[in-house]
Amino acid sequence: MIPKTTPMEKGLISVLMSNYNTPVPYLKEAIDSVLAQTYTDFEFIIIDDGSTDDSPAFIESYSDPRIRLITNEQNMGLARSLNIGLALCRGEFIARMDSDDVCYPERFTEQAAFLKENPDTIVCGTCVEFIDDKGEVTSLSDFNTLIPDMDYYKICLLFSNNPTVFHPGAMFNRKLLLQYDITYDEAYRYAQDYRMWVTCSEYAKITNIQKYLMKYRNHSEAISSAKYEEQCRCAYRIIQQQLDPLHLTLTEEIIPYHFKFLYLFTGYSVKMKEWIRQIIKANKEYKIYHQKKLKRLLWDRFAHTCIYAMKQSDSKTRRYILRTMSLRAVIGILRIFILRLVNGKNGIYNHYEGTIKRKR
Repeated sequence: MIPKTTPMEKGLISVLMSNYNTPVPYLKEAIDSVLAQTYTDFEFIIIDDGSTDDSPAFIESYSDPRIRLITNEQNMGLARSLNIGLALCRGEFIARMDSDDVCYPERFTEQAAFLKENPDTIVCGTCVEFIDDKGEVTSLSDFNTLIPDMDYYKICLLFSNNPTVFHPGAMFNRKLLLQYDITYDEAYRYAQDYRMWVTCSEYAKITNIQKYLMKYRNHSEAISSAKYEEQCRCAYRIIQQQLDPLHLTLTEEIIPYHFKFLYLFTGYSVKMKEWIRQIIKANKEYKIYHQKKLKRLLWDRFAHTCIYAMKQSDSKTRRYILRTMSLRAVIGILRIFILRLVNGKNGIYNHYEGTIKRKR
């Protein structure tokens, strides 16, 4: 719970970052990128989560008065540390930042302007560039961050944290967090961002600015690499909580297909086809999601999965896929090929709207 007595300063951004034994070169890049923002009216709250290295001393070496270092006596985990920070924030907006990532100078300016113009939006993210240990760009988030509307986004959250709001690039509307008493769920030591997006989506809008305003570092010490299995277990719990209103259970047999469904590369399975039918049937009864959009999204994604699987298979397997896929998947495949024929091979398929946009 965020204390409602903490004063809110209009126009102020509270930057919230947790640190735990971050290598100093990464930490320096992260802090320097925040201090170099074109939007200068911010406080920088850094929660040191019981570090045992020299990173706290390095943070203390900065003389910028906007930095506030809070030290946990012992390691409490990211969710707890962020909740400690949320209670201290005074800003109108709260910008998340990770201690090993880098933000571009205009990030705060762009996100704050968007949230001011869209007061019904609770979270505003950005596109990101993925960088390696050396800071070299390895790939881009691309269409993985496109959120066309909340109906589609809620359906996507039922399967995974995709499209992704990259946690260290998120900016929150603090007024809405206070209004709906939203904090990080400390029952999730990992995947707390996924849990947060599900909670926020129940009350207000979530979006991503389609601009590259962050560099997201993938390296051997990152949580996502070191604790992947535990992250997945947390994600499965979050998915099951969303399936509960549909009175459906995520079994061990269906988990691999369900969790990776929106990523296309799951491989063809008749079990996934039957699972889609169960979800659509249950939603028709309990009316949790927009039924028309649910059917369109699920069958179009299944059609994509069929296309990808057939491209990777021999003729015998392709015949099996064609024989066992549903009629709706066949219709989806035909729609995809027609759109590609009309728009050319350089088009990018937008699976939310069933349209293709040309590459620039």
